Amino acid sequence: MPDYVPSVLGSIMKAVACTPNRNSDSQTYEQGVIVPARMIRKLWDELGDERPSDEQIREAIEALLLIFETKGVDIEERNERLRDIFDLHELHNLYPDLLPLRDAADPSSFSGTSA
Repeated sequence: MPDYVPSVLGSIMKAVACTPNRNSDSQTYEQGVIVPARMIRKLWDELGDERPSDEQIREAIEALLLIFETKGVDIEERNERLRDIFDLHELHNLYPDLLPLRDAADPSSFSGTSA
């Protein structure tokens, strides 16, 4: 059985769907999860089998980060899910500024490597 590698947008949509929501505010959820997820899905539908441009991938990743924030996903889980996408699609060199994510509420998370 051949190994199946989903498209990068498919991987991003999987992360959207598989990440638990910890936000009970339906209005915030609509703006911070539903709207960006629809944008990613629309782009995915429009592109079909074509690879998205680097800018389109960045926009989708930034939308995913907004979704994570809105869902209340902790920084460790955000990093793990994003790292999985970056590893699978070899995105580290394209977006070195995006990983590791840092927790703005935790000043100690800014120590270590800097972008």
